[in-house]
This record gives sequence, structure tokens and C-alpha cells, in this order.
Amino acid sequence: MRVVYLSQFPNMVGGGEYSLLDLMSHLPQDIEPVLVTPSEGVFTDKAKNNNVRHVTLPMPPLKLAKFSTFSQWRKAIKVLKPDILHANNSRAAFYAGVAGKLLGIPVIFHCRVSDHDGFMDTLLQRLVDVIICNSEAVAQRFTDFPKPTHVIYNGLPIAKFPNLANPLPSAEKYMLFVGRITPEKQLEHALEVFGALATHDSNLHFVIVGGAGPEDEGYLQEVKEMFMQKSWFSRVQWLGFCHDVTKWYVHASLLVLTSKHEGFGRVLVEAMAQATPVVAYTVGGVPEVFTDGEQGYLIAPDDKQTMIEVCAKVLSDNDLQQCLGQAGQKQAAKFAIDKHITQMTTVYHDLIETAQ
Repeated sequence: MRVVYLSQFPNMVGGGEYSLLDLMSHLPQDIEPVLVTPSEGVFTDKAKNNNVRHVTLPMPPLKLAKFSTFSQWRKAIKVLKPDILHANNSRAAFYAGVAGKLLGIPVIFHCRVSDHDGFMDTLLQRLVDVIICNSEAVAQRFTDFPKPTHVIYNGLPIAKFPNLANPLPSAEKYMLFVGRITPEKQLEHALEVFGALATHDSNLHFVIVGGAGPEDEGYLQEVKEMFMQKSWFSRVQWLGFCHDVTKWYVHASLLVLTSKHEGFGRVLVEAMAQATPVVAYTVGGVPEVFTDGEQGYLIAPDDKQTMIEVCAKVLSDNDLQQCLGQAGQKQAAKFAIDKHITQMTTVYHDLIETAQ
């Protein structure tokens, strides 16, 4: 079986690209992956390093698409001879859907975002055959979809994560934030929480892993300017994009997630796999990833005061951190890549059987 995966992003924009890379890299030998993106980038380089064939095809916004674009797509996809087209985002699903209709190839739209996309959602319902969502929260976007919708949680290579929990004792404590620096991640909320805690704890540090794309550089600068005069600002470490965050999960006393929206929350699983407690706003698919009070704590959206109080409790209690961390490792195992692959390949085989 040959599955052509399509993404409008050639770089590692967020969890969606990491999750797709994990999927393509762990498929059984009887499934051949091919990746299609509009250009080369870090994501495509990583895919090729994992022996995934890569092809470039243009994916301009719909208003800029021309007849020649669709003609090029039809010819290129026909040459690739896929059994399934698997699109990782809306724009890619549109182009895959058109090519699939023209060539009689079944199309999957893998949706990882809960926000409705207006007319595009209506259009995709006519073009694709199956929608896969990474959480029940995301699936609510397609309650009226007349074709099959499956909820399959993201899979992570948990077994490959080094077991580095419980580092050497240190007087310094670390609070951790991992994610793209965008307004929807609300980094300023996390910094306010840290500031309230750091004022009373001189050993507390805040590590921020993640960078801003060109469109969000202004936001990042605004956030820094909001806090740079604070006495604790020198204890904030800005690491930018990091391909390996493992050591920071290991050393962190907790991870905070302050997003407005979160389709799944991949960083929560990564943190739990390293026995790091998690504290997050109750948004999107987050409550489906861990249970409040067992592996971490769920906080009502924008309730910074409660997040401050809960984080203070976790940071001050080593036994609680250990208890939450141990439970987190067990919870993270539920999102192992093997289970994800089994569910995905079942959808592939069912789709092909239905199409025949």
C-alpha cells in the first residue's frame, strides 16, 4: 500500500508536523509513505532522514490557485499512484480532495484544530472520504459531517524516550513552557504565573522552549517588553526552537500550558513521559490527555490566580511531584506510537476495502 501524505508546511510549525513525522516513520513495512509539501524545509529534511520519499507540489491559497495548479496536481498524483491521500491540514486536504475526485483515490483529512474554518469546512465535507481528529474536542467541529469521522489520539514514540527522571538534587527549580510563541499560546499568562511565584522563591527559574515565526515576532517582542523590567526577568531562559527538549522535561518541576485553544496537547504527553507534572488550562483536547489531580492539574481558562496557587503547591511538595510524575508516566504510555499506528492502518485498510 502506498499512502501519500500532504502538508502545506515544509517546516516544523508545531505538534502536527511532529505527529505526522512519527506516523510516517513508524509505519509497517507493507505501507510506503510519500510526503508532498509546497517546498523544502526542516520537516521535509527530517522525513527524508527517516527514508520517506518527498515530492514538492504548489499549494497556494485558494484565491490564488489557477487551473494550471490543479492540472499539475492531477498529473503528479497520477504518477505517484497512491492508494490513499492523507492530508495533514485544511489547504492540503483541499488539493488532495480535488485530485482524489479526479483520479478516484480515497482521501483522508487529518484534522488537529478545533476552530471551524468556515466555507473550507463545507467544501472539505464534499471532497474527502474520511476525517480523522486527534481528540473528541476537535471532532465536535464535524458533528454534521455525513461521512466517517474517527478520533485517533496522537501517538508518540514513548519507548524511545530516555528514562532520565529524578536528576541529581539541586537547589534550583525549573518551571517549563514548551510551544510555538504565538498569541494563542498566551505566553504572557505563563510569565505572570512565574513572576508571582519567583517573587517569593529566588531559586525558581523559567525555561521557555519555542520560537516565533516571522508573523509572530512582534508578539514575542511585546511579551518581552511587558516583563523585562521585573526583578525576576533575568531568571527567564529563552531557548528558541529546540529539536530535543528531553533534558528540560527531566529537570523541570512542572510544565505549564496556558493556551487559548489546544486540539490535543502533545507537549503534555512528552512531559508526562519524563515524569514531569503538568498544569494546564482546560481547553480543547487537554482534559482528554490527563486527569485533574492524578498526573497534574486542570485550571479553568484564564484563571491565572488559581494556576499560581496550584503551581506553588506542586513546586513546594517534592512528594507530590513524584506522585504526579509516576502517574504521568503510566498515562503517557497510553499514547504510545504502536497503538496509534494500529488504529491508523485499520482506517487505511477499511477505506481501501470500501472504495473497491
